[in-house]
Amino acid sequence: MKKQTAYRIPKLWNCWGYEGRIATIGSECIVDPRAYFTDLIGWIKNQSDLPQRIRGKSLFAIQSRTKYKPTGGNWIRTSVAYGMLVRSATAWDHDGDGKLNSKPFHDMGSFCKTILLLPHIKRLGANALYLLPVSKVSHAHRKGELGCPYATQAFQQLDPSQDDATLGPLVGDINQQFHLLIECAHRLGIRVLIDFAPRTVARDHVWILDHPEWFYWIDRRFDKRFAAPYIDGVTYQNPSPDQLGDIYNTPEVNRHLARFRFNPKRNDPDKWRKFVAGEKAQPRPNLLQRIAQTFGVTTAPGFTDVINDPQPPWSDVTYLRLFEDHPTDAAKHLSDPKRQPPYIHFDVAKSSMFQGKKPHKALWKKLAAIIPFYQTFGIDGARIDMAHALPRELEALILAKPRKRDPDFCFIAEDLGTENHKKAKATGYNLMIGPSWWMEPRASEGKLHEMIEKIAPLKLPVFASAESPDTPRAVTRTGKRKFARQLAVLNCLLPNSVPMINSGFEVCERQPHNLGLDAKPKDRFALPKSNPYYGKLAFFDKAILHWTNNGAAKMCRIIKTATDVRNQFLKALTTPNHFIRPGIDINHKWIASVAYKVNSRGAILLVLANLDYQRARQTKVTGIGIMKKPHELLLSIAKNPPKITIDQSKLTAKLEPGECCVLKISQRLVLTPILFK
Repeated sequence: MKKQTAYRIPKLWNCWGYEGRIATIGSECIVDPRAYFTDLIGWIKNQSDLPQRIRGKSLFAIQSRTKYKPTGGNWIRTSVAYGMLVRSATAWDHDGDGKLNSKPFHDMGSFCKTILLLPHIKRLGANALYLLPVSKVSHAHRKGELGCPYATQAFQQLDPSQDDATLGPLVGDINQQFHLLIECAHRLGIRVLIDFAPRTVARDHVWILDHPEWFYWIDRRFDKRFAAPYIDGVTYQNPSPDQLGDIYNTPEVNRHLARFRFNPKRNDPDKWRKFVAGEKAQPRPNLLQRIAQTFGVTTAPGFTDVINDPQPPWSDVTYLRLFEDHPTDAAKHLSDPKRQPPYIHFDVAKSSMFQGKKPHKALWKKLAAIIPFYQTFGIDGARIDMAHALPRELEALILAKPRKRDPDFCFIAEDLGTENHKKAKATGYNLMIGPSWWMEPRASEGKLHEMIEKIAPLKLPVFASAESPDTPRAVTRTGKRKFARQLAVLNCLLPNSVPMINSGFEVCERQPHNLGLDAKPKDRFALPKSNPYYGKLAFFDKAILHWTNNGAAKMCRIIKTATDVRNQFLKALTTPNHFIRPGIDINHKWIASVAYKVNSRGAILLVLANLDYQRARQTKVTGIGIMKKPHELLLSIAKNPPKITIDQSKLTAKLEPGECCVLKISQRLVLTPILFK
């Protein structure tokens, strides 16, 4: 194979039967990239009987010709999701020089290389691809080497970093590459969802020149030391109307408000008009710097909508100003509302609760048009970031338009708890993020038991995942790989939930994407110091997934087996009155268990997990009826199969440390299951 075509990829990617020229070095394959890519596209086209021309259509729009009935987006309930950040999930050192470069090959992740990953995603059993933001990212005030994917500079432009210089010329421009990714996913039966963050944008978003009134501005002198005011005597909490008076009368808040300025267009319309004309005639980088130099102001860094949140300011993003006027509840506490420039504060950020009377209607219209723009590529759903901080009227507008185009469009709510499930369903969401990301890692503290009780009766399902893009990795938690393997199985079989595989989970990745949730600063140093990606966070830096990790192949097999079991019993798993809460008579603290009635003859699907990762535990299971012998062991992740004995209404099991097993049990007599009301 010629040197210039020697393109390395992880062996795990090559799982579709490539028959072209190939060589291997350890855990990598060496291929001609263009030949490999071309053959893969042909293979994908042969995997389905979908029409020849499907580009730009959702899977529902493609299948509706066969009288496929829309579910209103509830197809997500029966899905297995695979979540990924494109630029890191498919990043790889293709020439083996130890660096992520753009030459001779495009080493960073791209839409084309995500196509290379689709057979692997399909093999795991996933049928919903959830993409973190794909829009153009700003470099202004960027964190790390690349900038955060949530610092969106232009909503209706794809980020240039995802344009593949190696494979892209075979397809077309970046838009065509994204089109092809979604088309290929659909041909493999995989729906595609994107992440959409309408509340915050990059501080130099492209709307600034035409609409500076849509942003909050501060005196440039305060830029580097700008932060949310700390309120003495107040614990970490959400703002409420009855406490605004006390908060606004503090010196800290008064100093904070004094940092804001009116937008530069209002201050000097003629000067702003000439400035804008010059910028449009000769676009250049560092727009904010020139605004600051010319007008003495800059856009305000963002921060969370929680009082005294320890998170530092979001130096790379700013809030959009959704109303022309101050929030009604806050205005009465301002000394002179007319002279006070628009400002961002805890309550202002949470515009779902604290609203003005005059919406920026043109801005709302722009925001509502963004998801429909991505529907022209054929996406099937979207997660709405910080939807809890949007005015309800704007949220409804954002959700309404996509469903008019596609009645089966799916919406995911960024709700990290369970309390708002009824409200989320009434609003139009199909799934919530939920609390698994923090409750599952505390399984040995009883939080997994608590989570199962919480999620089973909800009106909406939640994601089931032991990690998220914002948390530490599962293999770094208590139990390490035993915990990760156990939850890989359990999350496929929990009630009222949708398994979500966070990219890298399947290869026992240690390095997190970000440290936004349930994390400490030390968690970014999960790799050995000798690793070139030590301390790198994919949300900000050049980073890869360690696809050649020892144990990766085993983890992939476990996930595939678990999703196969899920698919085999999917009807029972997704029918609420089939769920049974077994009784655990011994070692209740250490044993997690769920069960389902799987057919009319009374067969039971039973899942048992030992949450003790150091000791074997014995338990007795009751409350699932009179059982027949023998049972059928469908899955076990332990070295030795569990010891199971059945004595009519009692099942005794001895489970190895960290074991998770799945049994199918026959019954002579069906008892009334213990159900959630």
